[in-house]
Amino acid sequence: MSYWRRLRRMRFALGLLIACVCCEGFAQSLAAPRVELNLASPRAADDARPVIGAYYYPWYGVNDRPLSHDWDHLMRVKLDPPQQPRAGLYRSDDPKLIAEHLAQSRQAGLDFWAVSWWGPDSATDRTVREAIFKHPDAGQLRYAVLYESTGRLGGFERPRYDNLLEDLAYLEKHYFNHPYYLRINGRPVLFMYLSREYFRHRGLKELAEVRHRFPEVYIVGDDVFGPEYQADWAKNFDAVTSYDVYGQSTGPHKATARAVDALANNYANARKVANSVGTAFVPAVAPGYNDTAERPGHPGTARYFVDQPDSKEGDLFRAMIRRAALPNLDERCGRLLMVTSFNEWYEDSQIEATAGDAGTTAVDNSNGKSHYTGGDQYTDYGTLYLDILRAEAR
Repeated sequence: MSYWRRLRRMRFALGLLIACVCCEGFAQSLAAPRVELNLASPRAADDARPVIGAYYYPWYGVNDRPLSHDWDHLMRVKLDPPQQPRAGLYRSDDPKLIAEHLAQSRQAGLDFWAVSWWGPDSATDRTVREAIFKHPDAGQLRYAVLYESTGRLGGFERPRYDNLLEDLAYLEKHYFNHPYYLRINGRPVLFMYLSREYFRHRGLKELAEVRHRFPEVYIVGDDVFGPEYQADWAKNFDAVTSYDVYGQSTGPHKATARAVDALANNYANARKVANSVGTAFVPAVAPGYNDTAERPGHPGTARYFVDQPDSKEGDLFRAMIRRAALPNLDERCGRLLMVTSFNEWYEDSQIEATAGDAGTTAVDNSNGKSHYTGGDQYTDYGTLYLDILRAEAR
């Protein structure tokens, strides 16, 4: 073989090698694009910790309707003895309460709240804009809106989309440009509750109009539920997540290792499917669930493994973080992780600190003494879940 032919082959091989390296780097850049988030504590580029948000409910004691969002329909209030928040039975617009919640959130390592929002000039809207945003400690966190579709778009059977564009215009004016609002690559983040009910096989024209009129909004659809997920659903959103941790795991299987495995499998599949169409995935975890004092039909779930005799309070939450959430963090959205919830006491999914002095009980004040607990043990857990979250996810 001549010298020049060997040289040409060497050049070809070198070019091929460089192309492969470049293609691999390009593929990696597509798989894990650089994401910048507007956080109170900015992260270095090589910081692998998750960015943690929690769904936050600013509705206690401030609702427009009498007797709504009071403290009478909480499972823990009906325990014997009752268990209460460490902050007491509070009003959500109380500045001392907001300071306490911010302090607890920082203790847990939270980066932002996704605040429940029920429309312009609703009680939640006023509480967020007038009490939370204006609080002197508000800069300790960032904030996004959890768009309460059931209150703004009507029932599942015959949804109405009349409010959608006006609501987004209102949020653009009063929320999205706030310096403390959560942004991904400069885009304000909006969590769309139960998108899977409102924007599958219907509402797509209205959703497309939202994307056309407000292209800057980064919409996270509450879209993942169960083991089957489709790319056609995921492609409508910038990211997808699952608010309802209970319904697809611990609901049917109670609090067992099988339940956590089911959740982890759902998440792994949803992330793969979503990523195939360029959509990010946001895993979510929950410490437990019990809405028996608020509505019928949902058996509660313990916060420990019921099939392990030595299991302790908090084991379920810890396992969800380790086995379902952390392995499915997605670089495409800056490694977001959601907690359902900070203070949704009506569904007993909260991590908010309890008073911590009432011990453990399986007894409630119903006639049969176990209607609300279902025989499960409930512990006045104090700051346990704040501490678990910081230890496991940081």
